[in-house]
Amino acid sequence: MKKTTLAVASVTAILTLGSVVSPTLASDVGSVIQSIKGVDQGMKQAAEKGHVQEINNSETDQGITLFVKEVAIDPVRVAIIAKLVDQNGKRIHIDKEKDEFSITYKTKFGIDYIVGGGGFSFVEEGEFLVIKHDIFPFLIDKETQPDEMIASIKGTILGGKEGNWKVEFPVDMKKARAVTNYTEIGQKYTTHGIEIALQNMMTVPSTSLMQFDTYWTKEREEQIQKWKEQNSWIVESKQPEEFTEEYTVEEIVDRYFTDIGLAYQIMDEKGNVVVGWDDAVHEELNQIRKNNVEIWRKNKVHVDRKGETNWSGLTPLAKGESYKLKMHSLYLYEPSKFQATIPIGTLLKDKVTVTNSDSTYTLTGFTLKTTEGEEKIGNETYFGKGALISFSAILPEGIVNTTEWSAQDESKQKYDVSLKEKSTRGKDGRVHVTGTFFIRDLIKQPKELKLSHLLQQRQYQNLNWEVPFKS
Repeated sequence: MKKTTLAVASVTAILTLGSVVSPTLASDVGSVIQSIKGVDQGMKQAAEKGHVQEINNSETDQGITLFVKEVAIDPVRVAIIAKLVDQNGKRIHIDKEKDEFSITYKTKFGIDYIVGGGGFSFVEEGEFLVIKHDIFPFLIDKETQPDEMIASIKGTILGGKEGNWKVEFPVDMKKARAVTNYTEIGQKYTTHGIEIALQNMMTVPSTSLMQFDTYWTKEREEQIQKWKEQNSWIVESKQPEEFTEEYTVEEIVDRYFTDIGLAYQIMDEKGNVVVGWDDAVHEELNQIRKNNVEIWRKNKVHVDRKGETNWSGLTPLAKGESYKLKMHSLYLYEPSKFQATIPIGTLLKDKVTVTNSDSTYTLTGFTLKTTEGEEKIGNETYFGKGALISFSAILPEGIVNTTEWSAQDESKQKYDVSLKEKSTRGKDGRVHVTGTFFIRDLIKQPKELKLSHLLQQRQYQNLNWEVPFKS
């Protein structure tokens, strides 16, 4: 399932600008984005063209200083370069499990932007802390994009200490807005029960943002309804008070059916591939990704749940040039009928190979993890108690991913199953997988285990759709 990190709601209070600047850090001048490995080429390109603003503001609490050095921003993304130091100016490392950051925005008149969820991350890169945020979901309308915003970075736990750190600063977007351009395309293509509409491309200093809308056709809608009826996956309507954090199987399946993945390439006038985008979970299968810009908010499900709006971020395309987009693949989920019964006694002595529904799995070894805490087994780390079974597999032709695995022992007790896996494309064109099943909460050796998975993802290739456009 696609996951996003929840962004903290915007702050309503208006604070005075101009926090104290740390003397230890104030001398650290000049843009540093070019030297930071984790900043992508699109953001570095924006910095080269002058879309970086010096901030040099800080806030100190509990003997810890949060220092904001600079910010690069345009109508799609923001990258904030910061540092966390102690009283002696010594760097403090971030604990991503414990430390808590948020970033909020308001207009220069103090009106909060409704940021919504997703798109916020922070990571250490060399000596700096890089805070990234996708802001296009609340600035996508070019008519309401501001010339100036006030950004606030707030920390509530830093360096293992609870406190109150807030660095607030204005960001000027006039220069970035002046060079933002829109390419309206509006071309449609229907294949395998999906209508794909390439709507437009917005180019800002740090990225070109390609927007697609995908819709179920009547054929796809009828097929999904048939699958739901055959498997008793009908989602019952709920009242607001009935919703919980736990999803039913029917709701999970419904979300997968809504997920529509795309892969495409963009060529220049000479036929050179300048961009390769791929929504595949296992990017190594096609090896076409090229000049991507990471954005977190990649899709928005339509209200009727029969399609999505998809965005993909690319290294900025040159203005006034002619290009051609060629659709490479379409990814859709479908039910799986795979089931396999594994005799554990045999597995302890020898490998077990099972073939079902055109999938072949070879299993080797059975190990119980008896500790609740973190433990490294082989090359992977596992949490909680459970059983591990190593495997290799060949998936059915056209299938590139399997999901929603479960296991059941001879007493009909069911267990959730997670996978650590690596996928490659074999010479036969089929996907070959190696990895480990982790049967969570299985604490004693059963006589047998029945393994199955609800869904599989199919890749449709050789799509006959090319779209020429001029940026």
